[in-house]
Amino acid sequence: MLPQKGSIITALRFLATVLGVALLMMASLADAEELPRIGRSDLTLSPKNRSLEGELLDQLRQYRDSLRAINLAPRSNRLAQGERQRMIQWLDSRGYYDAEILHRVEETDSGERLSYRIDTGPRYEVLSVDIQGVTVEPPNDWPQAREGEPLDAETILSDQSSLQSIVDDQGCYFQLSVSHEVRLVPGESGGRVRYRVNASQPSRIGDIQFKGADDISQAYLRRQTDLDTGACFRRADIDQAVINLYQTQLFATVRRSLTRDDAGQVNVTFEVIKRSPRTIRAGVGWDTDQGFGLTLGWEHRNLAHRAQWLELGTSLQEERQSANVKLTLPGFLEARNTLTVNNTVTHETPDNEEYYIYESRATIDRQASSRDTYSYGLAYRHSDERVGDDWETFSLARVPLAYEYDGSAGSLNPVDGMRYNVGAEQVWSLSGSSDPFWIGTLGWSGFTPAGDDLVIATRIEWTSLWPLRDSADLDTAPPSDRLLAGGGGSVRGYPYRSIGLNGSENSGTQQWQGSLELRGNLSDNWGLVLFADTASVSESWDPTDNSQQWFSGAGIGVRYFTRFAPIRIDVAMPLDQREDDPNYQLYISLGQSF
Repeated sequence: MLPQKGSIITALRFLATVLGVALLMMASLADAEELPRIGRSDLTLSPKNRSLEGELLDQLRQYRDSLRAINLAPRSNRLAQGERQRMIQWLDSRGYYDAEILHRVEETDSGERLSYRIDTGPRYEVLSVDIQGVTVEPPNDWPQAREGEPLDAETILSDQSSLQSIVDDQGCYFQLSVSHEVRLVPGESGGRVRYRVNASQPSRIGDIQFKGADDISQAYLRRQTDLDTGACFRRADIDQAVINLYQTQLFATVRRSLTRDDAGQVNVTFEVIKRSPRTIRAGVGWDTDQGFGLTLGWEHRNLAHRAQWLELGTSLQEERQSANVKLTLPGFLEARNTLTVNNTVTHETPDNEEYYIYESRATIDRQASSRDTYSYGLAYRHSDERVGDDWETFSLARVPLAYEYDGSAGSLNPVDGMRYNVGAEQVWSLSGSSDPFWIGTLGWSGFTPAGDDLVIATRIEWTSLWPLRDSADLDTAPPSDRLLAGGGGSVRGYPYRSIGLNGSENSGTQQWQGSLELRGNLSDNWGLVLFADTASVSESWDPTDNSQQWFSGAGIGVRYFTRFAPIRIDVAMPLDQREDDPNYQLYISLGQSF
């Protein structure tokens, strides 16, 4: 059957319409690659404000990057409309409500040039702040956007979130929401901020139940949630309980449901899906000095139905082999405590030395907050150590104390924040083989974003040995405790533990180390790192002392980002090369260097 004439005409009209639209789109858009880059010379602010200028440039660059991602390149006047709207929104959010933006298109040899002239006008300030809905006693540091401060949207939203936490903490409300409004007063170049709190149904915690965790101690899980029947109901506590249950590493999924009865009791039910309790793990690594490295392990995360964690592991390298058995008991005596008992056997053969070491160490880690951890414990260490042809046996009791702060995001690939730690470990000989001494550690590392794809990472660490009494001689300390630098975790580019006093192989009692890295992301999966390390080993604690001799290394690295951690490949060269030092060292490992 032949198609009807009307159908053919309709089809032709449809095709013509499609082609017409396509031609119009092609006429209004250029190739995405022609969308120009924007720089500071394309933006003029009055009055001059370099910080705000940088923020606006970031907004424009992000906007143009989003257009390039979908292969759009509007003509300059069309582009200016979108960019002006974006800048106006940003300026409003920063308190510049009277800003005026003019754009100009110029013909140049390389094409059209789009530039902007911006008169920001006055920055609006907060004229007043009030709260409606409930009576609340905010702390002295609330709000941040108080009278006389800039009318900044980000700060106001932060104050709104803080106010909700304050009300939640003081009122036990089952229903709680906080909103805000800002009324501008152009004649006073300011605005009045009002927070509205909708709160009702004061409540208490009722029954706490768990579904899907029949083979796990209910008493242990309740202790981990840190919730008590009859306590004030706070949603922040419920959210923290979910986090605590995830941190046991027993569950793949944790969902909570809340039901309130007429008596004001909120019954909490946690529905969980368990992880497999057993895991076999393996890892490989390589560096020029130590050669091929192999790590094997097995773990059971619910040994006796209370999240007891048993780990068996071994690590094999050319100059260092070790095996360990570690038992971790979370919620020891109370939810914030974790008891770890670790037994390790190690054999090391650094140049002209050899160590056989057995150590049993028990520590309690107390999590004071999500970022602060205190540790204290007791350890016993027995070692047979050779320096040259002479063997010595050491039997030591050790008392470690430590504090750690972790304000970074991402344990194996941090991108912002900082970390620092302080530690002191007393060491006493049980056999009289050495005089008593203590080991002090002080470390800091910081991570600063320098754009969307660049992080500046820095690290400083000081380790020191000190006598516990005036008559103690640190020369009697075990060679394995005395300090040497060099290697993948110290100064890349030098052999492992090869840097001692004045660059010799003689160990010291004071060690300073530092690192600087520029970590850039090339794509979602690949990254590039430029780095420099330095270290000094001496008998003086003062890093500026003339007796200090510093050894530095520098290099380049590649990162391949996995869901778990980045795979690290670094090539480093010694900048203060000695006669026996190789020209470069290669390191392959898991995770960032610090």
